[in-house]
This record gives sequence, structure tokens and C-alpha cells, in this order.
Amino acid sequence: MPTSRFYIWAAFGAASFALACTLPAHAQDEEIPRLEPGDCPTDALVELEATCYTFYGEENWGEPSGKTISLPVAVLEADGASEDKPPVFFFPGGPGFSSLGNQAYIEQLLKDVGERTLVTMDNRGFVHAEPSLACPAYAAFSPYHNIIHTPALTASVDPKVRLEILTSEVTECYDTLAAQGIDLSQYNAHAVSRDVEEIRQLLGYEQIDAYGSSTGSGTVVSFIQYHPHSVRAAVLGWPWFNHLRNRPPVDEFYTAKQMFTDVLARCAAEEVSCRELLPNWMHALDRARRALDDRPFVAEVGEEAAAERKSLYFDGAAFLATLYLMLPEDYAELPSLIADIHSGDYERLDTFFRLDDYDPAPKSPSYALGYFLAHVCNDMGTNRPTAKDSAAAVLREPAILGFEPAWLCGWWGGEGDVPAEHNDPPHSEVPALAIHGEMDPCCTTRWSDHLRRTMPNVQAVEMQALGHNPVNECRSRVIQAFLADPLQPVDTSCRTEVEREAWVID
Repeated sequence: MPTSRFYIWAAFGAASFALACTLPAHAQDEEIPRLEPGDCPTDALVELEATCYTFYGEENWGEPSGKTISLPVAVLEADGASEDKPPVFFFPGGPGFSSLGNQAYIEQLLKDVGERTLVTMDNRGFVHAEPSLACPAYAAFSPYHNIIHTPALTASVDPKVRLEILTSEVTECYDTLAAQGIDLSQYNAHAVSRDVEEIRQLLGYEQIDAYGSSTGSGTVVSFIQYHPHSVRAAVLGWPWFNHLRNRPPVDEFYTAKQMFTDVLARCAAEEVSCRELLPNWMHALDRARRALDDRPFVAEVGEEAAAERKSLYFDGAAFLATLYLMLPEDYAELPSLIADIHSGDYERLDTFFRLDDYDPAPKSPSYALGYFLAHVCNDMGTNRPTAKDSAAAVLREPAILGFEPAWLCGWWGGEGDVPAEHNDPPHSEVPALAIHGEMDPCCTTRWSDHLRRTMPNVQAVEMQALGHNPVNECRSRVIQAFLADPLQPVDTSCRTEVEREAWVID
């Protein structure tokens, strides 16, 4: 490992390094930005023999005030890594999800990048960063953490009641973090891009390859936008792109709904019995939703003690929101499940709504849920909805309570400090490989189609039968081939190696 990647002082030469070693600790601490070698924050990184650092930077790069942020950085050298292979910087998603404690997750990333150095980190505001925008109480309410049993979907049949429960928690999260003196406007992809650029320079890398996961792919696009000469190539994993993330959430709902109908269309085209089961498959989804709106599925959950029992109400909105997140597991049974709902048979809904997984006190040990809200809302800049905008949208379409969280930003207390052009289409010649799951309603190839309008060197591959964060042998194969020669078309013929499940028609 080159010395310039091990100690930041090497950038100033051996003499500067020696001088730094003789300075009092407080004098060195005044260096901002800086990168200090140290202990790894998780057992997983220790087990993987990572070289770990702590990065110190300005909370507000534009107007430094003496307030700083710190975050962990880990460098994992691969066998065969060499100077002619740029390191791969991993941009975590969520936003706010830390993978630093998940050894299997990191091992998959190492497999993806092959004989290349992997640099991974928690971004500002994540659980191992300081400050951490934790908001642990929000875990019981978040539609993206407590996915199915959140009060946003199940507290009442009245969407206004569900709306009020959730938005009050968003306001509470913002107020709690602001009271700690955190400048919440600085937690966004623009600031994260600057953090990563400083880390790149301090580690001594001329260029990097960027690898994003989900919303982390959106941050990769921002990094390319603000630091185009620092990136040789980009892997956009199951991407939720930054510059499209502030679309009205009802748009995302209708896109997902179309995918559900496409699944039924595929079944009808492939199986005569499916067409017989759902002769009017084009409208079958709406009819199932209407049936659940007319007669919601009600489940009693919790301990037998009366004080701890509660009722969960699953209407048509809850059905569609659950399907949005569980389609990869449920697509083969979707036609017969819808037929059951049409007939008034709710027996299988216990399983569909994962009642055995109900947790009365959910936690999010790897998720900084305050950062989740800060990143999503702050990246919208001046494009945020007002509370009135979002309340009206929910009343028009209650199902968005379980979809993209952008509508929640009407209750987030401030705007993000991002440039006016932050959400402009990113114009770049940087080559990129976008990886999608065929059964991922969130992040379909439409994102890549849109991005390709201004980033012409984007290739896309859709992994058959898989969902968000698709894991198969093909994924690692195409990533390594792309990184070896980013401007050449990648052979994606392996994308069908996972077979689709047989349709369940009964």
C-alpha cells in the first residue's frame, strides 16, 4: 500500500510528516480537513483487516464556523490491487444505512470489485459519524424502516389520522436535532460530495471509480456533477437518482402500479389458467384495492395481555405499499392472491402482511433515520412541497403514505443548503454501468433511460427475477468487466441466470 494512502502527511513530504509527529496533539487537531489513522469502528472491518481512519471536515464547507463533522473511512486492499487500477469508493444508500458492521455486505462489495482497493465509509450524519442524526424514536413510524406495520399504513382506515401521526414524528425529529446545535441544512449530497472529494485527496488517489447503492447512486451522480475530473467510471447500483428524487411522489406510485399490472399481464400471456383466473387482469389490481378499502383486513397483534394488544388496519393503500416493497418475494403469487381478495377470501393476507414479523418496538441500529429525512428533504432545495401540498396529495392518493418519503418534507423544518443547479440534469461523459432488478418497483431502468439523455455513456443491465440490491453471480461479473474497460459494451447475457418463479395459480 503506498505511503500516500496510509498517512495524509505524505502529501507534504517526509519532512512535513516528521514535523507533524512532533507537534502537540491540539495543534494537529486544528488541521481541517484531516484524516487520522485509528481503530476500526466495527468488528466486521477488523475481521476483514481494513485500514481505518477518521475524517474530520467542516460541517459547512461554504461558511466554516469552527463546527466540524467526523466520519469513519475504511480501506480494504484486494489481492492483485495495483496502481493502474483506480480504487473503488463505495457510496452507501438508504439514505442513512451503514454497512460498516455487516461483514457479508462488505464481502459482496469486495467480490463485485475484484482485484481493486475498496474504500467505504459512513457519510456525514450516519450512525458511526459525529454528529449522528439518529432519531431512534422515528423507527416506530418510518414507512421505510418499519416498512409494513408503520402507523402510516395501519393505524387507522382514515388517511388523515395516519398522516398526522407520521408528520408529527418528522417535526419532532427535526426539532430534536436542531436543538443539539446541528446545522441540518448541511446534510445533503452536495456536502457529502465535498467530504468524499477531500478524502480522495487526503488518501492520495488521482482518480476513483465510484460505486453507489440505491440513493447512494444518486450521490454518485452528484459527485460527478461537482467533481467530474475525480471520477474515471461509475457503477450505479439499483439507482434512485438524486436529480429525479424530488418528483411528486404520486408519480412514483403510478410507475410502481404499472409494474404490478405488468406482472399480471405477463402471467396472463404465459398461462391460460392465469387468464381464466383473472380475465380482466388490466383492472384486477384496482378491484383488489377497492375490495380492501370497502372491507379492510384487520389484524390483532402483540402480546395477549389486553394493554399490549393492538389492531392493525390494512386497506387498499396498505396493500399497494406492501407490494411495492415485497414484489420480488410475492410476484409469483400475486395473481392468485388478487383473485382471493376479489372473492373476499383474506386467509393469505396474514402471510402477505408479514404479521409473524410484527415488532411492537422496532429499532434501527444501522440506520440514522434523521439523516434519512435530512438527505431526502435537503436535496430538494427550493423544490420541497409545503405541508398543504403534501396533505392534499395524500387525500387524493392515500397510497403514497407508504411510498417515496419526499412528501414528508413539508414537515421538515428547513431547506437544504444546495446550489440552485443541484437538481439539474447532470451532463457528463463519465462512463457508467447501471444495475437494476427486474422486480424492483422502486428503481427500474426508466432511471437509466432518463440519465442517458445527458450522460450518453451509461449502460444498463436488468437482472431477471431479482429486486432491489440484486445479488447473483452476474452482478459481480459485469461490474468487473465494466471496470476493466468502462467504454466498451459489457456482455450482459448472464442477466437471466436467476430463473423466474413458476406462477402460483390456485
